[in-house]
Amino acid sequence: MRLFDLTSQDYLRAPHEQLLAAMEEGPWAQTKLPFIGRLKLLLGHAECQALLKDQDKFAVDARNAGHKSAFGLRFLPRSLKIMASNLLTMDDPDHRRLRGLVDEPFHRVAIDVQRPVIRETCEEIVETMLRTGARDLVTGLCRELPQRVIFDLLGFSRDARTRLQNVMAGIAGSTSAFAMIRAVMKLKPAQAAMREEFERVRAEPRPGLVSELVHAGEDGEKMSDDELLAMVFVLFAAGQETTSHFISSAVWTLLTQPGKADEYRAGDEDARGVAVDELMRYCTPVQMTKPRHPRAPLMLHGQALQRGERVLALLASANVDPRVFDNPAELDLKRRPNRHLGWGGGPHICLGLHLARAEAQAAFDCLFDRFPGLAIDGDPNALK
Repeated sequence: MRLFDLTSQDYLRAPHEQLLAAMEEGPWAQTKLPFIGRLKLLLGHAECQALLKDQDKFAVDARNAGHKSAFGLRFLPRSLKIMASNLLTMDDPDHRRLRGLVDEPFHRVAIDVQRPVIRETCEEIVETMLRTGARDLVTGLCRELPQRVIFDLLGFSRDARTRLQNVMAGIAGSTSAFAMIRAVMKLKPAQAAMREEFERVRAEPRPGLVSELVHAGEDGEKMSDDELLAMVFVLFAAGQETTSHFISSAVWTLLTQPGKADEYRAGDEDARGVAVDELMRYCTPVQMTKPRHPRAPLMLHGQALQRGERVLALLASANVDPRVFDNPAELDLKRRPNRHLGWGGGPHICLGLHLARAEAQAAFDCLFDRFPGLAIDGDPNALK
């Protein structure tokens, strides 16, 4: 069974070839994560999709498969326990209840209304970069755009934005053990800042999703402060980090594959939407899902799984499955249909997929329409 280091430079420089080779060996692989150790990865498109949909045999919340915590770890600091019980680690009916409270602002119709505002925000950021001489698209645009959009959507006060931004820097996307420990130490002051924000919003309601969540369910079951904390952190981290990675990796891809940037420029609105989905398939910024845990011992595609064992769907491999995609290692900006799993699948399919699409297209439109000569300064393969 192949062992993947999904953060290694060898893998990141040639992921498609390695993923295709692994699938030829069978439906399973392994990876290793800090504090957790080795985990089984399911590779194929149909296999991953079935895993993500099967709530009867697999639990997202490890406590529903014999563990004492939602993460399946023996010891968790209280600050992390609060975060562990969030939308991403819950099974129904808790997952359905909380998702129902936050779903509406992320519907496609609601996001389509926001597209002009998102594009305007993108233009403002690019103008600031031009005025200040900033040339780093990752820090200047790819991170700044999703952050500003999610802050506006949540409706944070300026003070709360500054404090959350300071304490959350580096939490999302931490991969090393040291970075994770440092990130956990930042959670407590971040949570204190959010609790203060909830109290301000209770006293003085204002536009924004945080205010809506604080006052949701006033005629029925309300969200607790711990649920509010977990929800806000998930929305902030998922709404910023994932989209940042998507935009940056997609821009790099368009600039390094001959003719693809011009092909994107030549497309109309519909063609560009198709291209965004193909870029999500090809880049797959979220390589794998949160673990699923068998509720009871079972055999799955030739592997014996114990109750509570961690199994992850490797979305990156599902997105290059040759049983589903013709020439899967090729970037085809006109690919239709495109049944990729870049947004996940099943009940936990990405809540903000329409928002991420809109932000990515706004960034691509702004960059490639305004700058026909846009290029990477230096060796593209030297970037990390």
